[in-house]
Amino acid sequence: MSFADKEVTGDLLGYDDPEAMEDFFYASKWTDGLPVVAPTEARVERMLGAAEGGELLGTMPPRWRRTYVHHVAVNAVLAGCRPEFFPVVLAGVRAILDPRLNLYGVQGTTNPAGVMLVVNGPARLDLDVNSGHNLFGQGWRANATIGRAIRLCMINIGGGLPVLGDMSTLGNPNKYGSCIAENEEESPWDPFHVERGFAPEDSVVTAAGVTAPQNIAILSQDPIAILDGLAGALMSSGSNLLLFTAQPLVVIGPVHAKHLSRNGYDKPSIRRYLWDHGTIELTGVGGTDGKAMREWKARCLHVEGDREFLRPSVTPEDIGIVVAGGKSGPHSAVLQPFNITQLVSMPVTTP
Repeated sequence: MSFADKEVTGDLLGYDDPEAMEDFFYASKWTDGLPVVAPTEARVERMLGAAEGGELLGTMPPRWRRTYVHHVAVNAVLAGCRPEFFPVVLAGVRAILDPRLNLYGVQGTTNPAGVMLVVNGPARLDLDVNSGHNLFGQGWRANATIGRAIRLCMINIGGGLPVLGDMSTLGNPNKYGSCIAENEEESPWDPFHVERGFAPEDSVVTAAGVTAPQNIAILSQDPIAILDGLAGALMSSGSNLLLFTAQPLVVIGPVHAKHLSRNGYDKPSIRRYLWDHGTIELTGVGGTDGKAMREWKARCLHVEGDREFLRPSVTPEDIGIVVAGGKSGPHSAVLQPFNITQLVSMPVTTP
């Protein structure tokens, strides 16, 4: 029996005692390994609210199963979401089903990438989605359960089970679920969603296929030191930006954002600096005679005088910048994008 066959999902709704859940949900591999909330009929109806459960959203890879709003509500209940979180979950599912995100690649890749949601606009405050201290960590029900609901949809509807549909070599803890909000109040620049064409008062969700955040700790207040730290993490010999054209995400902490802003840097100039300085000397890359290196050269090689170096195979405009985190320390993060050959994974923003 397939979880995503609409005509049989009613069979899931009667299991509301620990023994039945253990025998049915866990044995059927319809969890992420953690305890779940039984999706009784009453709970699913509360989760749906005014949403039309019979609306077909599309088909979800890698099993290409039909995805109805009802299925999303079942997984939101399993994840422990509150009903008021459901519009964010539903928007997130609409985003990951957009072909531009390339969910088929994100689900089946050997890369450790998963899906991360970024929430912007009034909803992040109304729902208490964490944008400050420990935003990638524990402690906020909205962040934890919204991100988990997306992952459970990817498992239960899409079929992204380890080895069977999810071929990630290493994975990462964020694959249990990843959802953050932008700290718009601490940002000296336009919010992420405004840059993507929305009004400040719009509530939107951006879904991105990315790896775990790589922490960048730069104690200096010198903007060049901060930018060089970010550029060095963005481009390395193992970076996906060397291998493929993709859109990375840079999360700048409020302390770093303040130092950059008061020294005259805005998002366009930060992007340009990261692109100009996120380079690798060709002599520092091993295997220069192999097929991979020939492909890298074709995409990334630049020559200035006697210097040969590799630059990210993206444009400056492809680098996404979000201001988030607490004000207690000088930390930022780089999240490498997922890509596979020429199947580009692009962030998708949905109201």
